[in-house]
Amino acid sequence: MTIIPKNFRYSYIFLVISLILFSTSFLSYDNALIITILFLSLVNITCFSNEYLVIKYYQKNQQKNPNKGYALFVMIQVIFTLLIFGVFKIFF
Repeated sequence: MTIIPKNFRYSYIFLVISLILFSTSFLSYDNALIITILFLSLVNITCFSNEYLVIKYYQKNQQKNPNKGYALFVMIQVIFTLLIFGVFKIFF
């Protein structure tokens, strides 16, 4: 089974949500556009790579329930996003 872009439905939803929520978070900074693009790129690259790993895992282990894996993926991705956001707020 191959991986097609349609399989990354949670990452696409997360991309839209992160664009809406975090697009104005760095407006008061000096290079606001660069910092915002860097932040959103980093967050969404981690999201797509994590979902890729989840998809590959459940393709190999088809007897396991993927719903629990996706719930865990969503929780971990929210934590990653908040940690990256905190790091960006502190260091930039």
